[in-house]
Formats: sequence, C-alpha cells, structure tokens
Amino acid sequence: MTVLSPSEMDPTTSSALTEVLAAYSKEYGGIQPDYKVLNRPDGPFLVFEFALPGERHFRIHNAAIDRLSEQNIFRYRSSVGRRKIAPANRLQMPETRMLTKEISESLTIDQHSFGDEFFNRYTASVTDFEQVVTARSNYLLYGRRGAGKSSLLAYAMHVAKRNGDPFSWVAMQAFARGRDIGVVAEVCAEILNGISDKRNFGEEIASIAKSLDDLAERSERDDISRSLDREMLKIRRVISRIATQEKPFTIFLDDLHVVAQELQPHVLGYIYKFSRGNNCYIKASGIDQFSRAWDNELQTGLQVPGDAVQLHLDRNLTQPQKSKEHIVGILDSHAQFCGLPDISYLSGDDVLSRLVLVAAGVPRDAMSLFSKAISKASAKSQRRVSLTSVNIAASDMAEEKLKEIDVDSGGTTLELRGMLEEVIEFCVKRNRKNAFLMRSDYGNLRFNLVQKLVALRVVHILNEGVTPGRAGERFIALMLDYGFYFGLRAARSVELIPAKPVELSAKELRFLPRFE
Repeated sequence: MTVLSPSEMDPTTSSALTEVLAAYSKEYGGIQPDYKVLNRPDGPFLVFEFALPGERHFRIHNAAIDRLSEQNIFRYRSSVGRRKIAPANRLQMPETRMLTKEISESLTIDQHSFGDEFFNRYTASVTDFEQVVTARSNYLLYGRRGAGKSSLLAYAMHVAKRNGDPFSWVAMQAFARGRDIGVVAEVCAEILNGISDKRNFGEEIASIAKSLDDLAERSERDDISRSLDREMLKIRRVISRIATQEKPFTIFLDDLHVVAQELQPHVLGYIYKFSRGNNCYIKASGIDQFSRAWDNELQTGLQVPGDAVQLHLDRNLTQPQKSKEHIVGILDSHAQFCGLPDISYLSGDDVLSRLVLVAAGVPRDAMSLFSKAISKASAKSQRRVSLTSVNIAASDMAEEKLKEIDVDSGGTTLELRGMLEEVIEFCVKRNRKNAFLMRSDYGNLRFNLVQKLVALRVVHILNEGVTPGRAGERFIALMLDYGFYFGLRAARSVELIPAKPVELSAKELRFLPRFE
C-alpha cells in the first residue's frame, strides 16, 4: 500500500484533505498532527499518526470529522493510528510541540484548569493530602510558588462540585494592592458573588455584596469595622440557609500571602465570624514565610491548631526520590495527553534526575524547566532533551526568580538580595560547594532572611535537622539554586551536593561548610 503525495491527489481529494486539516488544527490549538493518505484499492484513506494515541485522540478525531460536510470523502474514511517508526528528531514532532503548549497552559492552576477533565488530568500530591483537604475543617495550605497549593485547592473544589456542595473560589491576587480594612469588605463581597449555588437567595446575596462594595469605597475608614460586623451577621444568616450538614459550604482563598501581612488575620477573622459553626469551612493557600493567619495582639484570624489545620506541601529535596516520582508522574500525564508514551520518550533518566535537582522538587518549576529545555535542545538540533539544555534552562530561570523577589519579598527586597549575594559568594567562590549548613535560629535575622530565600526558591532545603557537633546544636542543610552557578565559567568546578536526587547520609551532611 502506497502513500499519496499532495501532487498525486485529484482536486476533490485535495479539497477534502484541506477541510479535514482545518478541522483538526482547530481541535489541537493550531498544531497539525502528522498524517498520511493511504492509496487503497477502494480509494484514499486518511490516518493521523501519534507516538501513542489515547482515548482523547480518538474522541477529538470523531469531533473533527463530525464537522465535515457529507460530501467529504474522509468523513467515513479516516482514523487515528500509532506511528510505526519514531522520527530521528523527536523534539520536532507535533506531539512535542503540543506538550510545550500544554505545559505552558498548565503552569498556573486555578478553578477553571482542566475543566471537566480535571480528575483525569490531576496528579496526586507527594504528601497525599487529597483525602485530608476535603475533610470538614479549616485548612491553611503552605508551600513555595509552584509547590502544588492551588492544585490541591482545586482538587478539593472539584470534589465539592462533584458532590453538589456549594462553594466559592476567591483568587486573592485581585486584592494584592489593598492596604486597609476595605480589603476585607471586598473579599467578602467576592465570596458572595462567587457562590456556586445561590438557590433562591440571589437577590439577598446581591444586596449584601453591594453593601460591602459600598463599605470598601468609603473614605472614612474608622467606622468600617462596626459596619463590617453588621454585614457579617447578614452573611452568616444567608450562609446558614445555603449550607447544611449534608451539603457544607466551602470558601477557597487562593494565594492569601499576596495580601498585606497585617491584613491577612483580619480577612480570615471576619470570614471566620460567619463561617464558624455554620457548616462553612475555609481552605486557604499561601507561602508560609509571607503569610500571617493569626494576630496575637488583636486576637483575630485563624489560630493553629484550634481554628485551622496547617498542611505543608513543600518537601523540597528532603524526599528526593518521592519528588522525582511525583514530577515524572506529572510530566508523564502531560506527555500521554499529547500522544506520547511517556516523558522518557523525549529524555533519559539522567536528564529527569537532573531536572528534579534543578527544580528542587518543585513541580511547576520542573514543568517550566522541561519546556524551556525542549526549546534549548531543539534550537541546537538535538534529538532529545539533554543535560546541557536543562542546565541552560536553569540558568535562565534564575533571572526570573530574581524578579519574583521584588514581587513576594514583602518590603525586604534589599535585605534579601544582599543575603543572596552572600550565599552565592560563600558557595561558589569560597567553598566551591553548592550546599551548606546553617544554624536553626528563628530569633536570628540572617536565618529568617535565608528562610525567605527558601520561600522564593533560590535556596532549597536538603535536610531540616542536622547535628554536626555537640548535642543540642541543630542545623539545617541547604542548597543554592542551580541557576546561580550553572553556565558560569567561574562556577564549573562547584561540587554538586547531591549529584543525584537521593538523600544525603548523616556523614555527608555533617561535613558541609557552615554559613554563619
């Protein structure tokens, strides 16, 4: 059986093919899968080829041909098949281009991500918090950028949606610039407006939301607190009629840390006024070092453990093998979604191990780095993703992380940049090792600054409890981000610790240089 080239097709066949390709391109966001037109004895037959097609690709095929005209010869003479021979350059395959597009669209997770396919696309967290976070309790989810906080919140939200339970999702980024109590009114209005099932209370909810919006606009700020208290009573009454023991109401607050720290306890405290004992639960995410759930002086907010449970998602490299399994699992899921067997089809195990270290176990960083590495490797005409391309991508990402310091630093940008320069000098120039020890002392300003560098993903935790000297001396083992020494001529001799995603022994940890 031969394959028809475009020049061998008659006008009718060529026109029919053009119509099919247009329909396919629309389904795949402008990316055209490989195809061939077979010259069968009974006429031409169109086959779209993938490295390993899945159920999704057959579904998309059926949707595409359903839109074809009845006269199109390929409406009933086309199918999806597996590519018999892998191309020499796998990075130039349409499936690989689909993967980079898919990754870019998945880097920021919100309530709308993955749509109806959420549970098919979701990869469970390393910490296995899925069953915990859906419980009827208040939760504070902490982790660095990209650690999976929003994904876990979205999981809980989709469970509520599947169960028919009422909920409201608030992206706190919208309130990042607010500096006064008016933010509380705006957040509460957003909660009301976002309720998934208002039932017969739409007008009442809209009225309360408008009152809250009016409060937020007041120029006289002194009496807002008293007015807010009255509005909280109204919200409590309406929530009591929406939420039941069988159908609890959940409030999802994504990225609480972007709100001014002094306001965060107020936001949580006011919401708690109408949620406590009302079949209503708060589930909030944030970066631990930039979050403040409780104000001890004012006695407001959510106090742990009495009012809420803390969940820490970010294991950094303290569980490197689990981190690798998790990241490879996420990449496998995206690869299979795009018609690839798995992510190893594009890279070797050594590359994936390096990816985990470079990303320090942070899933979103790993996905972003892998996408960038594909571009780097492709530009050099490499056939698969290489260690070099991952290293170069890490160096580029370091610049992006530096910019994020200005966004997330909470007014300590200069101090953090200064501390980072000290760490780089200590690791790269003085000791030629990328890892070091630092005494655990939360009363020490320098230690707290390094902890914020951890939150900003420029320094990473290897082990949280090291005792290199006498009993009672507790240190933390840390690693400078790869991006700050890879690609630098002066840093080529830096010893990589660890060189692979494995836990370091106690002996290896004790002999790391101490950063004072």
